Amino acid sequence: MMTAAYLRTRTPSPLANKARTIAQSHPYAVAAAVTAGALAISALVNRRLARNAENDNPPAGQFLEVNGVRLHYVERGSGPPLVLLHGNGSMIQDFETSGLIDLAAKNYRVIVFDRPGFGHSDRPRNVVWSPAAQAELINSALHRLGVPHAIVLGHSWGASVAVALALTYPNLVQGLVLASGYYYPTLRPDVVALSAPAVPLVGDVLGHTISPIVSR
Repeated sequence: MMTAAYLRTRTPSPLANKARTIAQSHPYAVAAAVTAGALAISALVNRRLARNAENDNPPAGQFLEVNGVRLHYVERGSGPPLVLLHGNGSMIQDFETSGLIDLAAKNYRVIVFDRPGFGHSDRPRNVVWSPAAQAELINSALHRLGVPHAIVLGHSWGASVAVALALTYPNLVQGLVLASGYYYPTLRPDVVALSAPAVPLVGDVLGHTISPIVSR
């Protein structure tokens, strides 16, 4: 003779019923709360990862406070001043690992900046960091360092800053070396796709939550 087994199910608690009711009545509010929680957790994780990265990669040079911006720079060698400006997604270490700094330092006073927002340099959000704005900052920094004129090498986006520097301060720039630069405006869909981090508030949220994880 066969017997049947019955499974008893627990009656949902009043708290669970209340939570379900709220979720059904306010789905958008619940989704917003979940999203905010996920972003908060991402921000905490990224802050920890950033702190670890800074500990593993301490500043290689010195800092200079210019127009409210804390600029990180490396200076090496002696002779005619040579300024190196890196591109996007780059920093001083790219010039360092390539051997360019040590090679140039044999004949020049090499000055390499982490452009605003890269490496260990600050990037205040109250400024639109166009090539012209960065050129003004670099000019002020060089003035503080006692550099009246220099040869300027700009790579990639740094070439745009170098050109702006030469156009605005012709007495400063004795010569330009432009490597893989971007000089003429063109229609590029990737610019639209990658411009979100530059939007005020939106960029701040992305920069501390999603962007660092996606770009790893």
